[in-house]
Amino acid sequence: MRINGLAVPGKTMEGDRSVSIKDVTPDYHKALRIPLTSGRLFEATDRAGGTNVVIINESAAKAFFPGEEPVGRVVTLDSAERTIVGVVGDVHQSSLETHPRKEAYLPMSQSPVGSAYLVIRTSGDPYRVLPAVKAAVLSVLPDVPVRYVATVEELIARQTAQRRLSMLMLGLFGLLGLVISAVGVYGVMAYVVSQRTQEIGIRMALGATRSKVVGMVLTNACVLVVAGLIIGSVGAWYLSALAKAFLFELEANDPRAFVVALVSLSVAALIATAVPARRAASVDPLVALRSE
Repeated sequence: MRINGLAVPGKTMEGDRSVSIKDVTPDYHKALRIPLTSGRLFEATDRAGGTNVVIINESAAKAFFPGEEPVGRVVTLDSAERTIVGVVGDVHQSSLETHPRKEAYLPMSQSPVGSAYLVIRTSGDPYRVLPAVKAAVLSVLPDVPVRYVATVEELIARQTAQRRLSMLMLGLFGLLGLVISAVGVYGVMAYVVSQRTQEIGIRMALGATRSKVVGMVLTNACVLVVAGLIIGSVGAWYLSALAKAFLFELEANDPRAFVVALVSLSVAALIATAVPARRAASVDPLVALRSE
């Protein structure tokens, strides 16, 4: 891969004209399943001595030919005039966390290179065909070893390892925070129930049913929880900018994330309140009236 400038003869170009150039063989896009949006892919006839051709991606087409059909147009690239024969979809090359670059693909037979990556698509375990691949390469290029062997899944895993670790740690801290919140709600409600033991006993002595006592405790808990969720949501909304460094193509203040957080906290608070509520409903009125 290399970077070079692209120019369109007879057209004034403004802004960044650089594109990422890759020299590929005709089946490269098929092997990686990069979709063809218009025109055609490279063919065996696109070789040295023939018409210089190039394939660009959608980002390059939008940047250099906005509102126009790029297929068939002639551009100057890599010190030569080339005809655009196709447009393919954008792909993430260097990182999954950066926007796709403007890219141009040249036939390897029209732009000799000193080294290359061999892309192979298999229907089974890729490592089972590795000995046959190495033997085939050595039969043609006996002095060129096959190195840096990896599957696409392994390459993606390497690129996202640090991010997945960060997300795992944040998730664990979030889970810990949820547990601490639930324990806090339980402690507060247990304390409230213990302080209102006499009141609960009097209510039950006057005819209050257990369901009403449970409802009273849950109502008090809901008031506290709702107040806490409102205050916490406002604080989280203004502090969400701190999370932007960990996100790609996602909004830090996405309402869906807030809804999930509110629902999770509400469920945890409800579960934490259930034990004090049941304890309040099981209070013996006589014992409660004797307590100080």
